[in-house]
Amino acid sequence: MLRNQSGISVYTVLSIILFVALVFILAVPNFYNLDKEKNVDDCINNMKQIWVATTDYMRDTSQDFNGDLTLLTKTPKKQDPRNKYLPGMTYCPETSRQKSEYIVFGKYVAEQIGTEVKQNFGVIILCPNVSKFHKHFIPKAFYENMDPTQLQNYMIEDMDYIDKETGSNGARKDELLKKYMEIWKTDANAFQKRKENSTSLRAMLFPDKFGVVEAPVAE
Repeated sequence: MLRNQSGISVYTVLSIILFVALVFILAVPNFYNLDKEKNVDDCINNMKQIWVATTDYMRDTSQDFNGDLTLLTKTPKKQDPRNKYLPGMTYCPETSRQKSEYIVFGKYVAEQIGTEVKQNFGVIILCPNVSKFHKHFIPKAFYENMDPTQLQNYMIEDMDYIDKETGSNGARKDELLKKYMEIWKTDANAFQKRKENSTSLRAMLFPDKFGVVEAPVAE
């Protein structure tokens, strides 16, 4: 049998190398999965931080937020001018090198109730990669201790419904969440519609589920 100068069989050395290689091959998928789960957590934490920053900004300015995150990184906090609303720009860890920004929109509504004006604001945040990574979505439970406004609660409930209906279909989730955001951007009466009917905005996205029949096209 072939042996090296130390008296160790060549076959023993090869066996050890093959064993180490096998362990490495088996371990790689586990490390990969751990990285994926960490990316989910990191992405959601990024979006939570942006939500807090945007909400604080809207509370202080009483206006819509158009999604320009650099504004939050440059604007001093009203209550704490030494710090900015957002410490810095963050990106989805899945494509951090591409620096695709999170998609954000904040809606502000001043509701007149008697002689008082009630401030309502809600923020929608989407991961730019949710179409490929469907778990990159802020869960409903996050908002429970954040003292959300009535408008924000409407958004939370609707987005949670979209999330449950689309499940692991990231492309569909991405499509419907963007359509939902667009409703709030373009429909000046969205808040009133949602207040009067809890399923009104969902019905726009899922007409079949809510018995909505589209008007026939005139010939």
